[in-house]
Amino acid sequence: MLNRKIQPRKPQRCFNHCAIKYTVEKEDTIHKIASNFNISLRDLKKYNRHIMNLNYITEGDVICIPKPHPHCSFIEPSSNAPKDSYVLVASSNGICILANLPPIDRLKGDYNSYYAYAMGMFNYDYVKLSNVSKNPSIWLGEIKNIELNPFTKILISANKENSSLNPPGDLVLFENT
Repeated sequence: MLNRKIQPRKPQRCFNHCAIKYTVEKEDTIHKIASNFNISLRDLKKYNRHIMNLNYITEGDVICIPKPHPHCSFIEPSSNAPKDSYVLVASSNGICILANLPPIDRLKGDYNSYYAYAMGMFNYDYVKLSNVSKNPSIWLGEIKNIELNPFTKILISANKENSSLNPPGDLVLFENT
């Protein structure tokens, strides 16, 4: 842990469905925290983008710890993702996608629909997301033919009207890593 005085860093939000907030204590190291919660450093880094280098944490920093639930995860936004949007993916007889995205006509470009792609080891499937709520703008979709596991790649894209429906779509907004 770093011993210099800096203001504790706190995330704008920890996704409550899949993560808990942990406040760093005096003797903590990132390796100790990872071990205590049985989580990889890669996953800690993925959920804590508000701390540039997790090797330098200080007392009072707040770290998001993903809950050990293999059937629920958030997908990281790409640089193309609209501000304050997010995507939750869950396993329930297939893959369920819930996304908080702006109305499609607010994106710059000729995009007319959002698509979710799930890519397994040997195949892929996709679904056009349906807008189920206007305020907030919530989009849903379900992919039945691919199993959600640590090797499943998920993409959320904005697509143009006459584009191919092959992954990755026209404008990748979210992609799990």
